[in-house]
Amino acid sequence: MVDERVVSVKLKQIESYHGEFNAKRETLSSRELLPSTTERRAVERIFKNAIQACVDLAQHIASREFGSDGTTSKGAIRVLAREGVIDEETAGTLVTAIDCRNVLGHEYGHINSHRKYDHPTRKGRILMIA
Repeated sequence: MVDERVVSVKLKQIESYHGEFNAKRETLSSRELLPSTTERRAVERIFKNAIQACVDLAQHIASREFGSDGTTSKGAIRVLAREGVIDEETAGTLVTAIDCRNVLGHEYGHINSHRKYDHPTRKGRILMIA
């Protein structure tokens, strides 16, 4: 059974990070963001924190409700999709976000600062300028 306190805390964190990310998006143009290492790092940190909170929540639910061992972030997302907690499109979006977080946080790859990373979804688009 999930711990309601954990779920509540994680949802509040996700909402807070989402608000911070939107505030940055509304106040900074890409022309202002790209040359500013400080602003780019701030946006990247907000993004990484938001994705980590999503992963923490997914792992908590997958382990408590479905007996998942919770060893991987993507594995927890796949469990939630398989069990019908989230749809396949949302799972795909989260897996893509986890990949991006891994690149940003662990330097598993390279982010081109002058490229828009655009992930279309049925409900809209995820657009990140890294």
